[in-house]
Amino acid sequence: MDRPQYIKWIVSEDGVAFEDQQPLNCYRLSYVMDDAILDDWALHIRRHYVPDDELAEDAVLDKLTVEECLRQYVIPQKGEPFGPTARSNDISEILFADLFEFVLNYEVPRCKQYNRSGKNESEHGTDIIAYRFFDEGKIPHKKDELVAIEVKARLSSIEACETIKDAVADSKKDEHRFSHTLNYYRKKLRSMGKVSDAADVARFQQKTEHPYKTSYVGAAISSLPTIEKKIIVGIKGTDLELKTDQSVFYVHGADLMSLTHQVFERCTK
Repeated sequence: MDRPQYIKWIVSEDGVAFEDQQPLNCYRLSYVMDDAILDDWALHIRRHYVPDDELAEDAVLDKLTVEECLRQYVIPQKGEPFGPTARSNDISEILFADLFEFVLNYEVPRCKQYNRSGKNESEHGTDIIAYRFFDEGKIPHKKDELVAIEVKARLSSIEACETIKDAVADSKKDEHRFSHTLNYYRKKLRSMGKVSDAADVARFQQKTEHPYKTSYVGAAISSLPTIEKKIIVGIKGTDLELKTDQSVFYVHGADLMSLTHQVFERCTK
């Protein structure tokens, strides 16, 4: 994936903590209504669902314009049952995938939204897999890293505490399900022609033969405009009972559901 322009809107907020001063990884989505950047973001999202060459072929075969094809068969629509929820979930998962790839320098396979059974239906399993190889040649090493990320989004709400709690609670389930997700991703990437990415994922299916470091992330996002005094009020870090290999990421910004609709209405090309 090419680096989308909106990444510059994701601003790290150092020093944000829970009520007991336990820190969390916090970012603010500080955006302006810039048509060029929103168009670029929309195209970035659309390419998660269908690549350019397939889109052109699908439109021809369905005897539709590209925009008609996207609206009818690919992109969740605001007025459809579960359409807003699908938009919220998809943009949030893609945002965290972008954060880990373009800000934190992990590799993130992109296949979850591709060719799914229904445009408003999400796939099961771990939301995002990110990894990092210690060796530049990608020879298996015990210092290789795999991150399993579980995303919870409440873009229509300024609420933060319950969103964070839900993300952490779901993250604790990933130890038992990310192996299934790895296998599913490897097969899907291979079917997409992404042979190199599939081989990378296959490396992380060989933990017994080639151990590596695994960590888990509860990733939450909501429309809290600002964090007063850099404290997430209403929750203590100890309440989350984080494991030693588990961490919390929180992204916030004003009116994120409205922003989501602005972006998705541009997913027409």
